[in-house]
Amino acid sequence: QKIIHNYNYWSSPVSSINNTTINHGYTVAGVMKDGTSETPDNITWTAGLNGSPTTPITLSSYWIFKFQNLTASYANWQSAGPNGALLAGQGYTLKGSGAPGLNQNYTFVGKPNNGLITGVISANNLNLSGNPYSSALDANAFINANSTTTTGALYFWEHYSTNNSHNLAAYQGGYAMRTLVGGTPPVAPPYISGLGSSSKVPNRYVPVGQGFFILGSSTGGAITFNNDQRAFVKEDNVSAFTMFKANNIASSNTDHFTDNSDDDYTVDNFKKIRLGFDDRNGYHRQLLLGFMNENATNGIDVGYDGVLLDNQPSDMYFLNGGAGLNISGEDYFDENEIFPLAVKTDALGTVSFNIDGMENFDDNQVAYIYDNVTDIYHNLVDEHFSIELPQGTITDRFSLRFIAPGTLSTNDHNLESAIQIAYTSSNDILNIKNSLVDASVEKVELYNMLGQAITSWNVEEANQQNIQLPVKNISTGTYIVKIKTNKGNTSRKIMFN
Repeated sequence: QKIIHNYNYWSSPVSSINNTTINHGYTVAGVMKDGTSETPDNITWTAGLNGSPTTPITLSSYWIFKFQNLTASYANWQSAGPNGALLAGQGYTLKGSGAPGLNQNYTFVGKPNNGLITGVISANNLNLSGNPYSSALDANAFINANSTTTTGALYFWEHYSTNNSHNLAAYQGGYAMRTLVGGTPPVAPPYISGLGSSSKVPNRYVPVGQGFFILGSSTGGAITFNNDQRAFVKEDNVSAFTMFKANNIASSNTDHFTDNSDDDYTVDNFKKIRLGFDDRNGYHRQLLLGFMNENATNGIDVGYDGVLLDNQPSDMYFLNGGAGLNISGEDYFDENEIFPLAVKTDALGTVSFNIDGMENFDDNQVAYIYDNVTDIYHNLVDEHFSIELPQGTITDRFSLRFIAPGTLSTNDHNLESAIQIAYTSSNDILNIKNSLVDASVEKVELYNMLGQAITSWNVEEANQQNIQLPVKNISTGTYIVKIKTNKGNTSRKIMFN
């Protein structure tokens, strides 16, 4: 991006020019040039906060930072400036010039990096790294090569075009993520890509110049780049400016000195579901759950499970053994499995759950959000599920499921259809009719949409064909009626007016 307020994460594909060594490092001013003209020009640097679209372009030296092998405190960003030393494979931040149009051309001038490049990351520390080569970097190969020293997730920052401030508190952006399961976009405002879902999903191949965060494992160790992680994958015209490349490309034996075509590609067939969440302001979070067969387990697997890096005011994430995951890799698909969710809200308001996409499932596969307060399974294939929630973090109420045991049967009768509920506003009566001859309604409970209990009735002695319950002095709105029988439970939404 070229916006003067927006950070991009960069990494140089070259080191400074010399006659003796390779991969020895660089300075930003030494290798990064204005590529607008045929002959790359030195960038003009200003100590002010704003760049400008001069000729050559002017960029602010103030915003060049590195983050090397430190804990996740914002204060650990270190100023590098245009002349600070950086090593091959290390990333840096930079803000734009404010030039008009879609693209800003940059050219890296120096000695191309090649072969083995190593660094160090300590246990549980963050490192701003990046693709050190003048070719695409295979994220899968990089993750596998560093599976003992990192958590196996790559984090890509996206600063939205609507951001118009240098003040941290006003930043609009978030981290996209990539593991061996796939990629997820960052939290996005409602006006990004229509539904609030960013189109910038990091796929398998990291382009030239792209920086990203990695997180050290519980032991840490060496970070390794090598030529086995490189591939010949061009950026196409549609996605060139997004800084992410096409997915699922596999290396081939193509002679690229005579053939300019991309390497061959294959597509995996693992079952995956993308679960969406919108907060009260319309900001959208997407989670990815992938069933990776023998490659993963239902525990925490390095390279497959991606820990949430953001600290958003409102958010959703998978819970696994106390870890909050944005990407979850599981073993074989089992429709009986339950996937707990945590939901975080910054204030009282309505949130919604929806399916952003399902891959490689049967056409008739359903997915539910189960609310254990109301005991309702909300089928997300039919429609999104909205609910008003109070401020705070809820870790024990919602879960993603693929089968609804609430469809219990009693002598071939279904509780959902055999028990009818209606409200008559003329006399404020909740009417329940039980047509099952071998099951009795024992208790009826009324909840509001926050999951708070309003009232309850014991009705085991009532006429099962005509249970009438007074609901006077209850505010207009939608409520949950939970019905408990001696053969199972069922819940319904009902509107009181």
